[in-house]
Amino acid sequence: MLNRLLRCPCRLTMLHPTVHSQILIRGAKAKAAAGGGKAKGGKAMGKPVLTAETDAKKLLSQVCGLNYATEGPLSEPIHIKPDSEYPDWLFKLDIKRPKPSLEQMDPSTKEYWEKVKSQMDARHRRILQLRRK
Repeated sequence: MLNRLLRCPCRLTMLHPTVHSQILIRGAKAKAAAGGGKAKGGKAMGKPVLTAETDAKKLLSQVCGLNYATEGPLSEPIHIKPDSEYPDWLFKLDIKRPKPSLEQMDPSTKEYWEKVKSQMDARHRRILQLRRK
């Protein structure tokens, strides 16, 4: 049984009172602290409330929400440039949604096999969840 405990990846160490050697045992998961899991003496972190820009002229001329600086020289708004100032590859990006299904993809491409792997991983996770129940 000691060999099984030594190989266990999730083990806690305790000192044996008479032999002064380490005995490895598996322990239960520690329960969360009362009060919603807040740290002792710390303030609760809440989600910041972000406002969305509603001014149409500003939305058409500036990149809204990108510049996070509120003070200093970097706090100036970022203006949208003409298309000629952006690289060509930017306009060739594939932004079609929804993505094609596996049956519509070519099996000789890397994207096809990445999608096969992700679907197999998802299937494996679902099977593992069923076994645990």
